[in-house]
Amino acid sequence: MTGRADSGTQPSAGARDAAGQGPLGGLRIVESTAFIAAPLSTMSLAQLGAEVIRLDAPEGGLDYRRYPHAPAGASLYWSFLNRGKRSVTLDLRRQEDRERAAALICAPGEGNGIFVTNLPLKGELTFEALAARRPDVIVLSLDGSPDGATAIDYTVNAACGVAMMTGPQGVAGPVNNAMPFWDVICGKTIALGLLAAERERRLTGRGQHVKLSLSDVAMASMANVGILAEAELTGASRPRDGNWIYGTFGTDFPTSDGARIMLVAVTGKQWQALIAVMGLEARMQALATAFAADLTREEERYRIRHAIAALMGEWVAARNLDEIAAAFAGTAVCWSPFRDVAQMLAQDWRASIRNPMFQTVDHPGIGPVLTPASPLRFSNHDGEGARAGAHPAPVLGADTAGVLGGGD
Repeated sequence: MTGRADSGTQPSAGARDAAGQGPLGGLRIVESTAFIAAPLSTMSLAQLGAEVIRLDAPEGGLDYRRYPHAPAGASLYWSFLNRGKRSVTLDLRRQEDRERAAALICAPGEGNGIFVTNLPLKGELTFEALAARRPDVIVLSLDGSPDGATAIDYTVNAACGVAMMTGPQGVAGPVNNAMPFWDVICGKTIALGLLAAERERRLTGRGQHVKLSLSDVAMASMANVGILAEAELTGASRPRDGNWIYGTFGTDFPTSDGARIMLVAVTGKQWQALIAVMGLEARMQALATAFAADLTREEERYRIRHAIAALMGEWVAARNLDEIAAAFAGTAVCWSPFRDVAQMLAQDWRASIRNPMFQTVDHPGIGPVLTPASPLRFSNHDGEGARAGAHPAPVLGADTAGVLGGGD
């Protein structure tokens, strides 16, 4: 192999249709990443038309075989986080391969010169070394914590306080999230930071090193929705309160056939629709009088939430799920049945081929499964173009010869 980047070669099937389509067509990103946040960020950009080239160890990276697995053994985790990308195998422990990677990252071209990583920057792949090759290079690096401590989603979740707010009353210990939300939010933040740096480069000609820490994403998120300030001003942490929605009316109710639904009334329109469907106008007025509550205000609905829920619970408990769905159909009531993932897949239109965001895509080592394109819908890229981001993952190393322009 040589260190030459050849932009005229053919990409793998997963990336061939993605490159050049969508609002980010012409942008090329090279990544050396593992786990969730960083590869999720570049996958999201690939869905919008960016060409994304993974640098993978010949044997696969740290997360190449992570659970869950398809029946044939392929990692669903790795495959779905790397859809629509190209895969180049290089051993970045070797100086020769770091040199090849640096040449690829710094290849000439307006849309080139972008590198994303959450792995240690060494030798030829440090920002300083890359900037010496290409002064306008953009490097975005993710770490766990700005103080250098190791952190992942589950330790960040423990540190930021969410695990002590989650779960029913009376639980003494922490309740973790089943979904790695901090990694997902971080991935979207990486994409935002990269696009901001790329815009600044177009305006000024300057590249830069953008740094981000997973723990900062979590702490900023807690502050952005007022939870941190609430604790600072009150001197107390928000207690866990089951499935109640803090500050407004919303909780879960059992139906007559053993299902469970979530009812939420954040706006006045939702509240009025809910009590109208249930025929509770007079009883709610009596409740408001008894508690001296103005139920047009969501904080007041929250204050007397238990009394409200007692009335609504009677209505829900007297009906099965189909009857409730029929009563709420066509109204402004905000609600949903609780479902597990298998039920969602089987029953819910949002995860079916009736939703054009999803297509059935044949993934290497996995087979045909529902695969989403970007949830963003652009008016300049409607119709089939809007669904072009539903691509398979690459085969490990399939693009090495094509991208690097030769073989050993």
